[in-house]
Amino acid sequence: MKRLLVLSILVLGFSLSFLGSARSSPANSNSATIKGWISDEGCARGRANGGTFTGTNPECAKKCIASGAKMVLIAPDQRKLLTVANPSAAKANIGDFVEVTGSVEAKTKTVHIDTLKMLTKGAAMCDAPAKK
Repeated sequence: MKRLLVLSILVLGFSLSFLGSARSSPANSNSATIKGWISDEGCARGRANGGTFTGTNPECAKKCIASGAKMVLIAPDQRKLLTVANPSAAKANIGDFVEVTGSVEAKTKTVHIDTLKMLTKGAAMCDAPAKK
């Protein structure tokens, strides 16, 4: 009887411990500070597929996002694009080089921005060849 009681208490303790840790740290999510450009997915994806992880034309990105394109963070150090889960947090910085701190979901390749600091005002231009 004592063994059963002790075993029950241990199982209950481990269960509560596991549930508490599962709530405080969701799977595939972690806090990170990342530097990169805020852009639209269309222009950024095309460039990233070609191996270019730099800023895009700010005016073009603003128009594309206003037309419904997803907002992304181009992270050159990580060589990846992260979809911004809460675009309102970065709406004023489309095209800018920023430093964001937030939660990154590796599985869905998204970032939820908690803080954003502008580092450089966006002035990057497309890699499109000049018209002759």
